[in-house]
Amino acid sequence: MGQDIQSNLLDLLSFLNEIVKNQNSKISYIYNENYGYPDLGSNIKDMNLSEELKNALINYGIIKLYKFQQEAMESILKNNDTVISAGTATGKTEAFLIPILNLLKNNSEERALFIYPTKSLERDQISRISSLSKELGVSFGIIDGDTPPKERTEIYKNTPQILISNPDMIHLGLSLSSEFRNALKNLKFVVIDEMHIYKGIFGSHMKWILYRLSKLSNEDVLFIGSGATIGNPEEMGESLFGRKVKVIYGPKRRKGTALHIFIDHGYMSRWTFSSYIISSLIKKGLKVLAFTDSQQMSELISKISRKNYNTNVLVHRAGLSAETRKKVENDIKEGLIKGVVSTSTLELGIDIGDLDAIVMTSLPKSYSSYLQRAGRAGRRGNPGLVITIMGDDPIESFYLNNPEKYFSQEPDPGYIEPRNKEVLKLHFISYLLQKGFIKKDDMPEEFLDVVDELLQKGFISISNNIYHPSWKEGRNFILNNSIRSTGPIVKIYYKNKNIGYREMPQALYELHPNAIYYHSGETYLSIKLDVNSYRAEVIKLNDVHFYTKPLYNIDVIEVIPKEKRLAGIIPITYGDLHIMIQVEGYVVKDEYSGSIISTSYYEKPIKWDYWTKGILTKYPELMFESGEKKISSYHALEHVLISASRPIIGASDTDLGGISYPSGHIVIYDSSIGGHGGSKLVFDRFEKVEGLALKIVSSCNCEDGCPRCVFSPYCGNNNQYLSRKGALSLLKYVFENKETKNEEGKPLGKPLA
Repeated sequence: MGQDIQSNLLDLLSFLNEIVKNQNSKISYIYNENYGYPDLGSNIKDMNLSEELKNALINYGIIKLYKFQQEAMESILKNNDTVISAGTATGKTEAFLIPILNLLKNNSEERALFIYPTKSLERDQISRISSLSKELGVSFGIIDGDTPPKERTEIYKNTPQILISNPDMIHLGLSLSSEFRNALKNLKFVVIDEMHIYKGIFGSHMKWILYRLSKLSNEDVLFIGSGATIGNPEEMGESLFGRKVKVIYGPKRRKGTALHIFIDHGYMSRWTFSSYIISSLIKKGLKVLAFTDSQQMSELISKISRKNYNTNVLVHRAGLSAETRKKVENDIKEGLIKGVVSTSTLELGIDIGDLDAIVMTSLPKSYSSYLQRAGRAGRRGNPGLVITIMGDDPIESFYLNNPEKYFSQEPDPGYIEPRNKEVLKLHFISYLLQKGFIKKDDMPEEFLDVVDELLQKGFISISNNIYHPSWKEGRNFILNNSIRSTGPIVKIYYKNKNIGYREMPQALYELHPNAIYYHSGETYLSIKLDVNSYRAEVIKLNDVHFYTKPLYNIDVIEVIPKEKRLAGIIPITYGDLHIMIQVEGYVVKDEYSGSIISTSYYEKPIKWDYWTKGILTKYPELMFESGEKKISSYHALEHVLISASRPIIGASDTDLGGISYPSGHIVIYDSSIGGHGGSKLVFDRFEKVEGLALKIVSSCNCEDGCPRCVFSPYCGNNNQYLSRKGALSLLKYVFENKETKNEEGKPLGKPLA
């Protein structure tokens, strides 16, 4: 490590120690990361590339490729569907761009489609693509929702050899525009960059978009995936592409030096402490990007930073206008501001300039996400500071006690649910509009899951075993449904002006009557939520120092089993679940401490039901000392199983929901409508989930339940009726008994969520 870098990091560490001590908190763990350059491959002059491309690369400053780049190039040139798995900022773009340019240079009729998950990322990457392309005379262009009509017409007339777009544009273009379809007919390559993003619902949609794309062009189109931090690149590539793939592994980390620091926030609330750390770093002159997994927490941290610490920290998240997000990106890139708090929207490789520090306000939803976020600090040869605020959370508590286990783990697996019925409905209608008709024998068998419903609702028709679309109804269906989600969208209105949106069922928890809602730095109070018209109305509030949490219950109405097995002595079923949510009231909590100020209940609960996927388990009915101890034990077990599932499958806090019953039944379900694949991974890895759950409850020394073991910030009962000791007894019984004595039966009694 260079002396200057060492000196800078020691100075930063000394500063951090000082500001943390001022709040009676502490630095719990420090991990020094130092990675060199990846292994080098052959000299450019010796490679099987055109002379023009060799000269262009040398002029560009590339004398040798890294070994993994060369391996990727050779795989692509051999016509292999290829997945490139390498860390952030390691040179993945060059690994697929060079072989594609080599082939397009001498084949003017063939085309390549580069797909990026967002419009911002498209435009961010164009400079890297354009430099080499221009020198070789390979044409390129962007087509998306922001492309002016005149440019779009020119693209349709003279399609560039490299076309850059995003999944939303491709989905709509394939369905609704014959000109768009014609522009993509001669595709030779389809590149899916940032492939690790396509997990869950978004990945399920992407699978079917790629299927439709392959049917449009030809079966010979070559798929290339590129992504960082993928735990199962081969499985994920084959799930998305529907083909066997060759995986090329690059370095897991970027070159450079970074200091990873865990800080226990102590008695101060997480968001207040996060605001304090972010503001302190900014005042020291550092450029800071902070991450939170909650839209509302990002707004709250921005507010506290401004009001309590006189620091301007802007918000970047979904639900804000594209113009607002773009301005935030430009302002921090140009140095006009020094701090941004973001959800996962800035987790991708959008160029916002050099960053001195990354602050994660909690452990991210997955280790893959941690690596992706951490990779944004200290680029271009500068050391990076990566701070994670740790505290009262079962998983954070576990890793505070075992930090070396956190940094020694492998990236999490990606998962999708290709049979999500909401996804299938959208893409069957879209595929019919794209093709005009489909013979029954030529249809993917997955679409059979939704045929009857679509016929009944009049979106499609059938005659002589040929399916046809209902053009008007189909078009409206496509335009009113997003590939970024599966739930209905609740529009938020202030003085009859639409200021934002929230997807169901999350809107139930954030926009129920009297909920505090943060948006664009302003504080609002929800005064009405209509779950039939999907409309919320809000009014502005000034200078409040509290926030709200919903009180709710969830019940399973119906279970349609798909798979069953035994996990030790525990019967476990995976299938379709029909669940009912009831928001019954809310608690008001102090912004600084998180303590409860008041509790209120509605006269009439707000109800909403939907279908998803999930698992149903049945635990033994042990001899508990009371009925309350019994329900508290199952409720605590449900909480800790969900907490343990997070690192096992790479899920966020809100990806999975849970329900416990006095009968010993525990349900873990996908929070997305139709399911996203997470609960299927829990089903497959349930023994691992139970094992981690046992470690969590057995290593905590609290009396009988606390935030570090069985509490959940998303508990519908405000963490009432929880027993760590009861959950521990159940898990010990499961691991110590080998005989199967449990009958599954049906859930009985009042559920707790």
